[in-house]
Amino acid sequence: MTPDEIKSAITLWCNQGTSMQLVEDRSEPGTDFILGLRSSGHGAAGTVPVEVRLDEGGDHLLVTSTSTASPAPGEIRALLDSRPASVHGDTSVGGILITAHVYTDGFSKNALIGAVDEVAKTRSLVDALAGGDIGSGSTEAEQTPAYGAAVFGGETTPEPWAAAQPVQPEPVTSALPTQASTLPTPSFGSAGSSGGGYTPLSGQPAPQPHPAASAFAPTHTVPPQGMQAWAAPDPNGAVVATLGGGLPIQITEVRGAWAHVLCSNGWTGWVDGRIIGVAR
Repeated sequence: MTPDEIKSAITLWCNQGTSMQLVEDRSEPGTDFILGLRSSGHGAAGTVPVEVRLDEGGDHLLVTSTSTASPAPGEIRALLDSRPASVHGDTSVGGILITAHVYTDGFSKNALIGAVDEVAKTRSLVDALAGGDIGSGSTEAEQTPAYGAAVFGGETTPEPWAAAQPVQPEPVTSALPTQASTLPTPSFGSAGSSGGGYTPLSGQPAPQPHPAASAFAPTHTVPPQGMQAWAAPDPNGAVVATLGGGLPIQITEVRGAWAHVLCSNGWTGWVDGRIIGVAR
């Protein structure tokens, strides 16, 4: 498989009800791609940040997660020795770097998910040794992330499991609001877990009974892989549509990691604003 085919496959699997969620897609010199994922398949509460990268000309993907916890060296070594042989730990870097390899020759969905889940589980166990709990239920404004600045390009993102009640959208004003919020962040869950019974779409959803009164003025386009949309800024709510790649959209509001979008036919919904670069 070519690097583009591998990247496309990973992106697709993240939207097919797996334990992986895609939160970042970037590149650096000497790499074919770097994908920031979150894994919920490690058996602990919440999700764990995991990075998947393919270096130019490389024969394997490097799956990593960095813990900034500080358990006793003996505890770390004992834990790492108890993990599968495919998982390694390096304490010589800033924090504890946990890695696994997935070879491009014979690359498969099961091999990738297995490596991501094992790295995430090891990261979760390392954090637990130091008394950390990456699955805590505090709000975005109160929570100190358990992962470090080296995980996803130095940017930390709020955890998606913080409890919050659905709220009604604020009226759209002439300026795009970027206010602080305690709303939970969205995550790419599966169709089955959303409870919404949505059907993926190739374009924009059907118009709503009451379209927006303001004129449509597109500000962004949906990424090529498409993106899910919610009826309200609540990750536990229903996923109501999957917006097709390349669809023009207008951002009318930003709340925390959520973005309220308007389509040309008047349809509106909430999406993960980090995917289109309007939220952090």
